Amino acid sequence: MRIIPADIKDVPKLYQLQLLAFESEAAMIGSRDVPALQETEEEARRDFANWDTFKLEDDDGTIIGAIRCRQDTGFIDVGRLMIHPDYRRCGLAQKLLAEVDVLYPDAVKELYTCTKSWSNIKLYEKMGYRAYKEHREDSGLSFVYMRK
Repeated sequence: MRIIPADIKDVPKLYQLQLLAFESEAAMIGSRDVPALQETEEEARRDFANWDTFKLEDDDGTIIGAIRCRQDTGFIDVGRLMIHPDYRRCGLAQKLLAEVDVLYPDAVKELYTCTKSWSNIKLYEKMGYRAYKEHREDSGLSFVYMRK
């Protein structure tokens, strides 16, 4: 397995992984109002240039995970951490988060997840992230913002 930068040509595969990976998030929180599930493939394609996206490939070159990050005002915005359901619970999400730490060793990193996403929150805390605020959306979902 290897983590390498994604290219615009990877968007269709990344988008399919996004839909698959975030479906379990929707089931966990009991809502399909997950931002990653609301995005269209065309929106993902247009937004691709705004992020540094890294893909995790298996030995056959199949994309089984991804993460994206970008420099924001005073911190690194981390998002769309996703692992194919068949490859979960193997430490791959930790490897992708660690890659962001390698790329930006001294920067403050920020991400968010639904407050009902207990497994995500536990992972982020394990990786050194701490909650600093919550925000409730009009949809009724609440999100926790975490920094490291």
